[in-house]
Amino acid sequence: MSKRVAPARGSAPAKQAAPGKVNVFRALLFIAALGIAVALVAKKPSGPPVGDVAAEFDLPDANGSSRVKLSDLRGAPVVVEVFASWCGACRQAAPMLREAALSKRKSDVHFLGVSVDSDPRVASRLKESWNIPYAVLHDDGSVAAKYRIQVLPTVIVIDADGQVRHVSSGAPRSETLEAWLGEVGAVRL
Repeated sequence: MSKRVAPARGSAPAKQAAPGKVNVFRALLFIAALGIAVALVAKKPSGPPVGDVAAEFDLPDANGSSRVKLSDLRGAPVVVEVFASWCGACRQAAPMLREAALSKRKSDVHFLGVSVDSDPRVASRLKESWNIPYAVLHDDGSVAAKYRIQVLPTVIVIDADGQVRHVSSGAPRSETLEAWLGEVGAVRL
Protein backbone atom coordinates (compact mmCIF):
# COMPACT_ATOMS: atom_id res chain seq x y z
CA MET A 1 0.00 0.00 0.00
CA SER A 2 1.43 3.38 -0.97
CA LYS A 3 1.44 6.27 1.39
CA ARG A 4 0.40 9.71 0.31
CA VAL A 5 2.67 12.48 1.41
CA ALA A 6 0.90 15.60 2.49
CA PRO A 7 2.04 18.85 0.86
CA ALA A 8 4.12 21.19 2.95
CA ARG A 9 2.18 23.65 5.00
CA GLY A 10 1.11 26.69 2.99
CA SER A 11 1.78 25.13 -0.42
CA ALA A 12 -0.74 23.96 -2.94
CA PRO A 13 -0.77 20.34 -4.00
CA ALA A 14 1.29 19.75 -7.13
CA LYS A 15 -0.74 19.36 -10.30
CA GLN A 16 0.18 16.48 -12.49
CA ALA A 17 -0.29 16.66 -16.24
CA ALA A 18 -2.73 14.24 -17.69
CA PRO A 19 -0.92 11.13 -19.00
CA GLY A 20 -2.14 11.80 -22.56
CA LYS A 21 -0.73 15.34 -22.59
CA VAL A 22 2.66 14.14 -21.34
CA ASN A 23 2.85 11.52 -24.09
CA VAL A 24 1.88 14.02 -26.79
CA PHE A 25 4.50 16.47 -25.52
CA ARG A 26 7.18 13.75 -25.47
CA ALA A 27 6.21 12.64 -28.98
CA LEU A 28 6.42 16.21 -30.30
CA LEU A 29 9.77 16.73 -28.58
CA PHE A 30 11.09 13.50 -30.09
CA ILE A 31 9.87 14.45 -33.59
CA ALA A 32 11.47 17.90 -33.31
CA ALA A 33 14.79 16.42 -32.16
CA LEU A 34 14.68 13.85 -34.94
CA GLY A 35 13.94 16.57 -37.51
CA ILE A 36 16.90 18.63 -36.33
CA ALA A 37 19.20 15.60 -36.40
CA VAL A 38 18.12 14.66 -39.93
CA ALA A 39 18.58 18.25 -41.10
CA LEU A 40 22.09 18.41 -39.66
CA VAL A 41 23.12 15.07 -41.14
CA ALA A 42 21.50 15.69 -44.53
CA LYS A 43 22.67 19.30 -44.88
CA LYS A 44 24.56 19.70 -48.10
CA PRO A 45 26.84 22.66 -48.66
CA SER A 46 25.61 25.34 -51.00
CA GLY A 47 27.55 25.61 -54.22
CA PRO A 48 29.69 23.41 -56.39
CA PRO A 49 32.44 21.28 -54.86
CA VAL A 50 35.77 23.05 -54.49
CA GLY A 51 38.25 21.62 -56.97
CA ASP A 52 35.65 20.82 -59.66
CA VAL A 53 35.62 22.59 -62.98
CA ALA A 54 32.86 25.21 -62.85
CA ALA A 55 29.78 24.11 -64.80
CA GLU A 56 29.20 26.07 -67.99
CA PHE A 57 26.38 28.55 -68.18
CA ASP A 58 25.12 30.96 -70.79
CA LEU A 59 22.70 33.48 -69.29
CA PRO A 60 21.03 36.70 -70.44
CA ASP A 61 21.88 39.88 -68.63
CA ALA A 62 19.11 41.40 -66.57
CA ASN A 63 18.08 43.81 -69.35
CA GLY A 64 18.03 41.04 -71.96
CA SER A 65 20.42 43.04 -74.15
CA SER A 66 23.29 40.52 -74.14
CA ARG A 67 24.34 37.12 -72.85
CA VAL A 68 27.31 36.01 -70.77
CA LYS A 69 28.88 32.60 -71.28
CA LEU A 70 31.16 31.50 -68.43
CA SER A 71 33.66 29.79 -70.75
CA ASP A 72 34.20 33.11 -72.58
CA LEU A 73 35.76 34.43 -69.36
CA ARG A 74 38.32 31.60 -69.14
CA GLY A 75 41.81 32.97 -68.62
CA ALA A 76 40.72 35.32 -65.85
CA PRO A 77 39.37 34.74 -62.33
CA VAL A 78 35.59 35.02 -61.91
CA VAL A 79 33.50 35.78 -58.83
CA VAL A 80 29.91 34.58 -59.12
CA GLU A 81 27.33 35.70 -56.58
CA VAL A 82 23.98 33.89 -56.67
CA PHE A 83 21.34 36.08 -55.02
CA ALA A 84 17.67 37.11 -54.92
CA SER A 85 15.81 40.36 -54.31
CA TRP A 86 13.95 39.00 -51.27
CA CYS A 87 17.16 37.83 -49.56
CA GLY A 88 18.13 40.12 -46.67
CA ALA A 89 21.66 38.68 -46.48
CA CYS A 90 22.08 39.37 -50.20
CA ARG A 91 21.13 43.00 -49.66
CA GLN A 92 23.67 43.24 -46.84
CA ALA A 93 26.40 41.64 -49.00
CA ALA A 94 25.85 44.01 -51.94
CA PRO A 95 28.02 46.92 -50.68
CA MET A 96 30.95 44.60 -49.88
CA LEU A 97 30.80 42.93 -53.30
CA ARG A 98 30.41 46.32 -54.99
CA GLU A 99 33.55 47.61 -53.23
CA ALA A 100 35.48 44.43 -54.08
CA ALA A 101 34.49 44.74 -57.75
CA LEU A 102 35.41 48.43 -57.85
CA SER A 103 38.79 47.76 -56.23
CA LYS A 104 39.49 45.13 -58.93
CA ARG A 105 38.19 47.05 -61.94
CA LYS A 106 41.72 47.50 -63.30
CA SER A 107 42.62 43.84 -62.81
CA ASP A 108 41.41 40.99 -64.97
CA VAL A 109 38.90 39.54 -62.48
CA HIS A 110 35.25 39.37 -63.57
CA PHE A 111 32.33 39.71 -61.16
CA LEU A 112 28.94 38.28 -62.10
CA GLY A 113 25.68 38.53 -60.21
CA VAL A 114 23.24 35.70 -60.92
CA SER A 115 19.69 36.52 -59.88
CA VAL A 116 17.36 33.62 -59.12
CA ASP A 117 14.31 35.92 -59.09
CA SER A 118 11.60 34.62 -61.40
CA ASP A 119 11.18 37.98 -63.13
CA PRO A 120 14.26 39.32 -64.97
CA ARG A 121 12.97 42.89 -64.51
CA VAL A 122 13.51 42.50 -60.76
CA ALA A 123 17.19 41.74 -61.37
CA SER A 124 17.47 44.77 -63.63
CA ARG A 125 15.95 47.04 -60.96
CA LEU A 126 18.26 45.57 -58.31
CA LYS A 127 21.32 46.29 -60.42
CA GLU A 128 20.31 49.95 -60.37
CA SER A 129 19.01 50.25 -56.79
CA TRP A 130 21.89 48.28 -55.24
CA ASN A 131 24.36 50.14 -57.51
CA ILE A 132 25.97 46.93 -58.78
CA PRO A 133 28.90 47.79 -61.08
CA TYR A 134 29.13 44.36 -62.76
CA ALA A 135 26.91 42.24 -64.99
CA VAL A 136 23.74 40.91 -63.38
CA LEU A 137 22.41 37.84 -65.12
CA HIS A 138 18.99 36.22 -64.94
CA ASP A 139 18.95 32.52 -64.04
CA ASP A 140 16.04 30.41 -65.21
CA GLY A 141 16.90 27.92 -62.46
CA SER A 142 19.53 25.99 -64.41
CA VAL A 143 22.56 27.57 -62.74
CA ALA A 144 21.07 27.26 -59.25
CA ALA A 145 20.47 23.55 -59.96
CA LYS A 146 23.88 22.87 -61.58
CA TYR A 147 25.69 24.76 -58.84
CA ARG A 148 23.68 23.11 -56.05
CA ILE A 149 22.61 26.41 -54.52
CA GLN A 150 21.02 25.86 -51.10
CA VAL A 151 21.78 29.20 -49.41
CA LEU A 152 21.59 32.78 -50.61
CA PRO A 153 23.82 34.48 -51.25
CA THR A 154 26.33 31.91 -52.40
CA VAL A 155 29.64 33.37 -53.58
CA ILE A 156 31.86 31.24 -55.83
CA VAL A 157 35.45 32.10 -56.77
CA ILE A 158 36.64 30.44 -59.98
CA ASP A 159 40.28 30.58 -61.06
CA ALA A 160 41.57 31.46 -64.54
CA ASP A 161 41.52 27.78 -65.53
CA GLY A 162 37.82 27.45 -64.69
CA GLN A 163 38.32 25.53 -61.45
CA VAL A 164 36.16 26.28 -58.41
CA ARG A 165 38.59 27.48 -55.76
CA HIS A 166 36.33 28.85 -53.01
CA VAL A 167 32.64 28.72 -52.12
CA SER A 168 30.89 30.71 -49.43
CA SER A 169 27.39 29.83 -48.26
CA GLY A 170 26.40 33.34 -47.30
CA ALA A 171 28.58 36.34 -47.97
CA PRO A 172 32.24 35.99 -47.06
CA ARG A 173 33.93 38.75 -45.07
CA SER A 174 35.62 41.32 -47.28
CA GLU A 175 39.06 40.28 -45.96
CA THR A 176 38.32 36.66 -46.82
CA LEU A 177 37.20 37.53 -50.35
CA GLU A 178 40.29 39.70 -50.80
CA ALA A 179 42.53 36.78 -49.72
CA TRP A 180 40.72 34.38 -52.06
CA LEU A 181 41.13 36.77 -54.96
CA GLY A 182 44.82 37.08 -54.16
CA GLU A 183 45.11 33.29 -54.30
CA VAL A 184 43.65 33.20 -57.81
CA GLY A 185 45.85 36.02 -59.05
CA ALA A 186 43.47 38.98 -58.81
CA VAL A 187 45.70 41.39 -56.96
CA ARG A 188 44.43 44.67 -55.54
CA LEU A 189 45.34 47.55 -57.79
